[in-house]
Amino acid sequence: MGNIIFSLTLAVSSFIFFTFSYRINSINKVVLNMPLSLVETSIPLVQEIPEPNIYLDRNILEENITYYYSRSISRFCESYTIDFYYYNQDDESICKTDFCNAVEIKIEANVFMFVSYSKRARFYIQDNSL
Repeated sequence: MGNIIFSLTLAVSSFIFFTFSYRINSINKVVLNMPLSLVETSIPLVQEIPEPNIYLDRNILEENITYYYSRSISRFCESYTIDFYYYNQDDESICKTDFCNAVEIKIEANVFMFVSYSKRARFYIQDNSL
């Protein structure tokens, strides 16, 4: 009788650990393998201002990232939040204008009961001219 109880306890705990590791690894893959094109498509190439100022369009970027995570991460966690922090690349101060050239995206997910996942990713526009 003791062996049966021990075996059932071991089987249930093994299933719980498998589910936890599957979810956390899947969320990590989704976050780390996010396509860079989601950020690249938010850079407007045709601008109305005469001075060449390359920046990130907030609306397009947030829409792309939100759509990507809603389609890919929602099935692995109970709830998640995405926060966008726009900053100036030169001095890393908060960007309060619409012409920001860098963004930090923070993803927090409630994975399993009391376990949460948190990751930050930074993207910025860099001048590659020589």
